[in-house]
Amino acid sequence: MIYSIGAKFAGGGIGTTAYYGALGLYRHEMLHRLLCGSYRPSEIPPGKIKALGFPSRLLRKLATYDSTGWLWYLQSVLYDAWASAQLEPADVLIVWGNYALRTTQRAREMGMTTILVRASTHPRYQARLLTEEYARWGLKYGINGASLRRAVKETELADYTLIPSDFVRRSFVEEGYPEEKLIQIAFGVDLERFHPPESREKQERSFRVLFVGQVGIRKGVPYLLEAWKQLGWRDAELWLVGTLEGKAKKIWDSYRDLPGIKWFGYRDPLSFYQTADVFVFPSIEEGSALVTYEAMACGLPVVTTPNSGSVVRDGIEGFLVSTRDVDALAERLEKLRVDKRLSQKMGRAARARAEEFTWPKHESLIAQILTSVERL
Repeated sequence: MIYSIGAKFAGGGIGTTAYYGALGLYRHEMLHRLLCGSYRPSEIPPGKIKALGFPSRLLRKLATYDSTGWLWYLQSVLYDAWASAQLEPADVLIVWGNYALRTTQRAREMGMTTILVRASTHPRYQARLLTEEYARWGLKYGINGASLRRAVKETELADYTLIPSDFVRRSFVEEGYPEEKLIQIAFGVDLERFHPPESREKQERSFRVLFVGQVGIRKGVPYLLEAWKQLGWRDAELWLVGTLEGKAKKIWDSYRDLPGIKWFGYRDPLSFYQTADVFVFPSIEEGSALVTYEAMACGLPVVTTPNSGSVVRDGIEGFLVSTRDVDALAERLEKLRVDKRLSQKMGRAARARAEEFTWPKHESLIAQILTSVERL
C-alpha cells in the first residue's frame, strides 16, 4: 500500500493522525511507501519515506500569512503533482484530502484501489456550514473556490472515503455520497501521555472550566464566552488554551473583562487537562476533535456538541448540547459545578471510554479494514 499526505508527517494536527494510520500499516507489514510533504523521524524507516521537502515546508509556512487561501491551494497542487509522479505499483493508495486529485487519477490508471482520507465533513457541507457561521458574526469565511472544487472532485473520484465519526458520515450522506463507499474508523489517544493526575488538587481553588483548541469561530468559542457571561460567576475560572483567531479580535475584546477568564495562547495542553474540572468544546464543525479524546483520557467530563465528532455519550461521559445553544451550555456547566458526585462519575466514565479508543486499536482497525479492501 502507498500512503500519501502533503502535510508534515508526525508533525502535529493531521500529521499526528496520519502517523498512526501509516504506522498501523507498517507494523502489519502492509506499507510499501510513505509520501509526504516533510516528516519528523518516527518508527517508520526513512527508506520507506519520500518527502517533497523544502518547497512544501516553504509554501506551508508562507500560507499561514495568506488570508486568500491561494498559497494553500498552490501547495496542495504542487504536492499532488509531485506525489502522482512518485507512485509505484501497489494494490491500494491511501491519500489525504486536498492532496489527492492527480494522485488518485494516476493510481486508478495504474489499477489501484483508491481511498481518500477526509478528517472533516464533506467539502460542500463544511463550506456551507462555516460560511453561514462566520456570517452570523459579521465575518467572511475564507474558503478558496478552487480548493473547494478540487476537494469535491477528490471525493467523487475515490473508490472509498475514510472518515472518523457519525457526524462526518451524516454530512456525506446529506450531500448524496454513496454510504457504501464510506469507511468509518474513530481516532484514538495516547493513554500513557494523557491520563488523570495521581491526585486532584486538594487545596481549595476555584471551579475551573477548560477549552483547548484554536480560539475561533469554527470552534464555537463565542457561544462559550456568552454562556460564561450569562452564568455571571465571580469565583470560577475559564481557561482558554489556544491561538486566537485574528479576524475575530473585536469579538474577543468584548469579553476580555469578564471575571475568571484566562487567555493562555498556544501551550502543551497536558497540565491544563490535569488541573481542570470540566472540559468544554462547543464546536460548529469538526471531523472528530482529538482534544475531546485527550480530555476524556485525563478523566474530565466533557461538554461538547454532536458536531465535534466526539465519542462522548450524552449523560454518561458528559453532555452533548446543540450547536449555538448558549442556555444549554450554561445549564450543563452549572450542573457539573453544583453536582460534584455527578462530575466525578462522568470523569471516571470518560477515562474508561477513552480506553476504548487507543491509537494501537486505531492502527489495528486500519490494517484490518484495508486488508479487506485490498482483497476486493
